[in-house]
Amino acid sequence: MGNCLKRNQTQLQQNQQCPKCHMVFQAQQSALQYQQHVTSCRVGQIQNQAVQSRNVQVGDVIIEPNHHPNPNPNPNPRTTPHYIQDDFQNRKQKYYWCKELLAGSKIKYKWNKKLSPPMPAANVPEMLALPWVQIKNSEFPIKQTWFRLQLEKKRIPWQQGAETLSVNKESFLMTTLNMYKEINWHKEVKVHIDGDKVLDAGGLLREWANLIMKEIIHPESGMFQLADCEDVSYKINCEADTDEHIIDCFKLLGIVVGKCIFERIPLNIYFDRSIIKHIIGQPIFLEDIYYYDRQLYKSWDFLVNNKFEADDVSEYFVIYRQSKGDYYELKPGGQKIMLDMDNCQEYVNLCIEYYTYLSVKPFLTAFLSTLYSIIPKQLLSLLEPLELEMILYGTPFIDINDWRDNTDYKGAYYRTHQTIQWFWEILEQLDQFNLAKFLQFCTGSTRTPVEGFRKLESNRGNCSKFCIESVPFTKASPFPKAHTCFNRLELPMYETREEIESYLKAVIQADMDGQFGME
Repeated sequence: MGNCLKRNQTQLQQNQQCPKCHMVFQAQQSALQYQQHVTSCRVGQIQNQAVQSRNVQVGDVIIEPNHHPNPNPNPNPRTTPHYIQDDFQNRKQKYYWCKELLAGSKIKYKWNKKLSPPMPAANVPEMLALPWVQIKNSEFPIKQTWFRLQLEKKRIPWQQGAETLSVNKESFLMTTLNMYKEINWHKEVKVHIDGDKVLDAGGLLREWANLIMKEIIHPESGMFQLADCEDVSYKINCEADTDEHIIDCFKLLGIVVGKCIFERIPLNIYFDRSIIKHIIGQPIFLEDIYYYDRQLYKSWDFLVNNKFEADDVSEYFVIYRQSKGDYYELKPGGQKIMLDMDNCQEYVNLCIEYYTYLSVKPFLTAFLSTLYSIIPKQLLSLLEPLELEMILYGTPFIDINDWRDNTDYKGAYYRTHQTIQWFWEILEQLDQFNLAKFLQFCTGSTRTPVEGFRKLESNRGNCSKFCIESVPFTKASPFPKAHTCFNRLELPMYETREEIESYLKAVIQADMDGQFGME
């Protein structure tokens, strides 16, 4: 797997061709020269267009234009995806997992299984007609349905053509960086791997998004660092390089996150709470710092909630910046303003603003500009922080009973078939880590939506239940085979429990990172 973010990687690892003028750059040539050439070609093409799109300003964020507008400004009415229709037509009791704060706490939360409320409208047109304010004050399932309906209005039907993202296995990040600005992300996007015959029907897109996220989050990129909190989450590195390449990577990250929201693909990587708050346009408070840096949270919480003498604290309104070797004044004359009981709240507020916004503003602005080009900021502002996290990440656990209850069977298999019984018995013995690995093998994702397995994502924004299909067992092909595009597992008809357990565990123990292009 090529890591194109390494600063010491200055040469191409293999031949690369400019996607515009088709000029070939040989292996060992300068990677920077290649990237500058591709950028120059792309910019030249855009500047020569007769009609140019203009950037849209939203607060401090410039939303980048879509260089591929809808070729049909008046598309034919589209069929609402069946997973949304089901919310109106299926009156059976349905449950979802909800992430909620513990009573009396501003920082601790738990997951509760809750009954989905009835929709406040009889059909889709009536639902769309409901005012934003009413939806804002509704329960999460109602919000999410309305949110999804609004996004479907932006989807360009697959009948109008799909975009192709051609990537190279050895340098998929760099090849993506060279193409992502030319793609209309409201269209169906098919990932094509150079030299591979695998056709993408949604599964490769999920794998691509997962691998791009891992490349950008990787410590060697210098773009993110682990947040000091209970969960494994990441915050923007305020000392990251501000060169064009890094800014471009943050823009690509906004595209990946926006497309994952648009296509209902759960992310495998957590962001700290301050990033979540920025996405939905909410102010950041002291309790949010608990998920950014627990030590800072404890220090600032002590300052604002305890009495102290001026002699006990020798702090001024400045922050030392290690990368620059200087002090940043939180307000004019900050080096001469000493912290005391009267100004401690102002000091904490200014520190929060510096750490979570001012120090990372170039990166945050780049990330949000492309995210909002796919998912409008007004739509995202409908959500509360925990609700956005539910949409972004799905559930952090796998309910094996829910998985079994929402599985279809094809071929010779049925629910009580002996091989199927062995299959579920083996999965019941796995811990959550290995269940997640197996789910990724089968679907391309380690997580499920908060509605569980009944709403597993397929292609074109639709749902597709997990399916197990029988195939003959042969020594030439003894392993299970996954079709991640359709959430389908081809399971050979094993004769013994030992056989199926052996081959299932072999699949689970295999390192699937980098096996880009699994069918």
